Amino acid sequence: GFASALMADGEAGPSFQSQAFAVYRNTAARGAIEALRASYSTVDMLLGEEMFTQVALDYRREQPPAGPVLSDYGANFAEFLARQPWTCELPYLANVAWLDWLWLQSFLAGDANAMPHELAGGTSITLHPATRFAWLTTPAMTIWLAHRDPWEAGELDPEWQEEGALFTRVNQTVRAELIGADFHRMLLVCSVPTSVRDLASAVAAAFPAANVQELLQRGVASGALIIQ
Repeated sequence: GFASALMADGEAGPSFQSQAFAVYRNTAARGAIEALRASYSTVDMLLGEEMFTQVALDYRREQPPAGPVLSDYGANFAEFLARQPWTCELPYLANVAWLDWLWLQSFLAGDANAMPHELAGGTSITLHPATRFAWLTTPAMTIWLAHRDPWEAGELDPEWQEEGALFTRVNQTVRAELIGADFHRMLLVCSVPTSVRDLASAVAAAFPAANVQELLQRGVASGALIIQ
């Protein structure tokens, strides 16, 4: 049918052998590739334009766009990369792709206004709608930050360790930062509205040495958390 012929990379069948169809198919392919490149700009930097284009074509064959709107195309690109045998030489690549997607989702998310309450024991704390975070088994956030910073200089040689990533949005600007395991735990607990008292208990149970008050203040100040 038309859809399968449109997605095919080889010669079109007899019913679709026309110059107009060829132009349409090539345009559709370019649109999907460029949408993916825009969403995964750090992966594009790591792979280079030519290799990224080939990987995007492979992804498109497996996961064609569901419709003409491409703003949400590529949601599972990180999982796709993780399944590719060649990425064993770039074990951080899938995590970097995940971070690219989290940045985009933070940028596109809705907004909410924090209420000017004090951090009392019964106060409810939750995530800002634009907050995105992850815990990574590779130093992908260090790598991601280095490639997103145009002023970063020198050879990158990160220590191979797990690390956390946080994306927040303030005044339509997405901010990215490394976070520790205790801060990540706090964000997990705040995935549903939680009282300060219950949050402190949950974080302290996992990280007895954590300064929960300091973590909370940092979370609110960064815009990651809102007080309800």
